[in-house]
Amino acid sequence: MSYHAWFSCINGCPGQYSPLEVIYRCPTCGDLLEVQHDLTALRSRSAAAWMQLFDDRYRRNVYPYGSGVWGKKEWVAPAIDNENIVSMYEGSSNLFWADRYGKQLHVEDLWVKQCGNSHTGSFKDLGMTVLVSVVKQMMADGAPIDAVACASSGDTSAALAAYGAFAGIPAVVLLPKNKVSIAQLVQPLANGALVLALDTDFDGCMAVVQEITKDRRI
Repeated sequence: MSYHAWFSCINGCPGQYSPLEVIYRCPTCGDLLEVQHDLTALRSRSAAAWMQLFDDRYRRNVYPYGSGVWGKKEWVAPAIDNENIVSMYEGSSNLFWADRYGKQLHVEDLWVKQCGNSHTGSFKDLGMTVLVSVVKQMMADGAPIDAVACASSGDTSAALAAYGAFAGIPAVVLLPKNKVSIAQLVQPLANGALVLALDTDFDGCMAVVQEITKDRRI
């Protein structure tokens, strides 16, 4: 069975856009895009069969399916070839039983997901593995991409730099000057990213990123 995903406008504007296409907003109304999946194809496998498949892959050493993200590849980014997936075994982080906290909140059997023991200490790793994998797939398909870039207040820059380094793709990080912790600054530097501290806030950094990424090589 072939699985398929695409971008579409959250407001229902006509048009479908490939996840391998560089597009940030709906070209009709300018609003956000969201990922849609071919649900008919996904329904070709029963819920029980999907659960069994995910369980069989969970934390196994068959790359990339041991990842907590890519173990569900068909539901995430089915168009990415396995050899272009950039994974550091992210996801599948610990669940902690928060019994006392649950009693304070009057929530029975409360569990807390701990994403802080991921590679960069942030849940951003879960999305970054997909983003950098998409970029690597685009490069394999012939897109002339030289680097990836982001604006960040800390966590995103750490994740982009780490996954970019693992993939061998240069990363450019724009941070608001004196507004990022030392721990968040050290990570992109340690992973070889070009780190620029701008005398502005996050929105100002994002405006610069949007300008430089008009050059499709970034």
